[in-house]
Amino acid sequence: MGGKSDSADGPDQTTERLTFMLAISAFVAAFGTSFQYGYSSSVVDQPANIIKEFYNQSYSSFYSAPLTESGITVLWATTVSVMCLGGLVGSFLIVPLTERFGRKGALLISNVFSLTGAIFFGFSKMANSYQMVIIGRIFVGIQHALSITVVPMYLTEVSPTSLRGGIAVMHQAMLTVGILLAQILGLEQILGSDTLWPVLLAFYAVPSGIQLVIMPFLPESPRYLLINKQDEEASRTALKRLRGTSEIDGAMQEMRLEHENEMKEPKITIIALLKSRSLRPQLIIAVGVMMANQLSGINAIFAYVTSIYENAGVPEDTSAYATIGTGAVNCVVCLGSVLIIDRVGRRPLLIWPLLVMTITFALLTITQALTENLFCDCCPNGRFGSAGGDVCPPVNLMDLEPYINPYQWISYLSIAFIIIFIFAFAIGLGSMPGVFGGELFRQGARPAAMALQSIAHWTCNFIIGLVFPILQEAMGAYVFLIFMVFCGVSGLYFFFRLPETKNKTFDEIQTLFGVDQEEEEEGVGNTAFTKEEEGEGGTGVNHTQLESAL
Repeated sequence: MGGKSDSADGPDQTTERLTFMLAISAFVAAFGTSFQYGYSSSVVDQPANIIKEFYNQSYSSFYSAPLTESGITVLWATTVSVMCLGGLVGSFLIVPLTERFGRKGALLISNVFSLTGAIFFGFSKMANSYQMVIIGRIFVGIQHALSITVVPMYLTEVSPTSLRGGIAVMHQAMLTVGILLAQILGLEQILGSDTLWPVLLAFYAVPSGIQLVIMPFLPESPRYLLINKQDEEASRTALKRLRGTSEIDGAMQEMRLEHENEMKEPKITIIALLKSRSLRPQLIIAVGVMMANQLSGINAIFAYVTSIYENAGVPEDTSAYATIGTGAVNCVVCLGSVLIIDRVGRRPLLIWPLLVMTITFALLTITQALTENLFCDCCPNGRFGSAGGDVCPPVNLMDLEPYINPYQWISYLSIAFIIIFIFAFAIGLGSMPGVFGGELFRQGARPAAMALQSIAHWTCNFIIGLVFPILQEAMGAYVFLIFMVFCGVSGLYFFFRLPETKNKTFDEIQTLFGVDQEEEEEGVGNTAFTKEEEGEGGTGVNHTQLESAL
């Protein structure tokens, strides 16, 4: 290569394009792994009543006594939430698997857990064992912990700088595709029937099988090969395949520079990362975005959506299709964010949607509170009474068919606000956790950072699953106010603390969190690594030298 590739302008821009190998690597990684988590998030919703009946029959055959109503509730809550236990277990496997077997190897190993879970699901009805369903959920939970961390890690590391955001969002895009497909296949007319629900749950085997067949022939992360394995030849070979050209000197130089800086840092473990002052701002943002993703209220929206559709006049037997339509909005918008994130940038796509979500929650609280307060219990078929809410319409009005609900327009407003909220969530907060987890850290700290992201994800997931039903019962529509405040506070924090990372190399991103050299020398800086963390004899980062090298 000539001088251009090694210039201070960064990686060779001629290699910054989407090649077939890069596209197929990203797709197989995301479809084979991320898709499974999305699928698991919704797969038990549609056939819930059928599976509960199976639980009752299985329990009766084991213990010669039927389950009580509370017993079924406890077993079902265990089935839904036990996946979080598997997720927490899987979070502690991220660092050892990605360091020892590489990013590609960790993805392939993750399929062992999902296939094991699929076997338990597929044979649970045949064995008449509800315990097999619960055990299967633990195994897929372990796989999901790897999916929400290793996939963004792999996608971030194989992508050129100018495409990194869009490629990384493929993780969330495939997750939403999994949610949508689970909603569709879960219909009773397809796989959500009394006889086919084990097949529905065991569908994990399909994406796992596809990934196990294709992924071994795709390239490993060039950064992992160069920085972790110190195999420059293998790294060059992988990079050439991904970029579709032999003109890779600029990209190799950028990785070498990162490697040199990595050598100056101590080994970053989870404990070391938690103690590191210099990496704390990046860690707070990465973990904060993941927590905001889970605590934003998206689960509350999906919990309310069916009842809101029914209040708007959507027949109960078709409300499932309306819910699928909502999932389709989520999927399409998230796929669209793949195309714009590297043009618009991370900050606008995170902060402005959070503002929209905050306003939407305020409006949705009003419309849902009106709906609940205007509801009249004595009216037939759940219809509405007069504006006072305590007085039923005259008998002659109730006898009229069809009875016109004068407040139905409020539910239509609620539907509009829900669609706006999902649009904002999908294009912003829904897409960002994997992006920030992958690009805010250098190679050495990235596995530990994403392991902490995973722990935060599953902890918040468990808390929401445990607390939200109680809050919903106690507060009704006013539960949205809690999420409104959280979205507003999150938006303000990211507005003041989050720098723009679009089109920045990993080393350039570290300098965005730096302070003046004078402060760094005093040992209080937030640069990528300080003298205190390098140990005796180390030298801090010289920003001027680093920028000129990039």
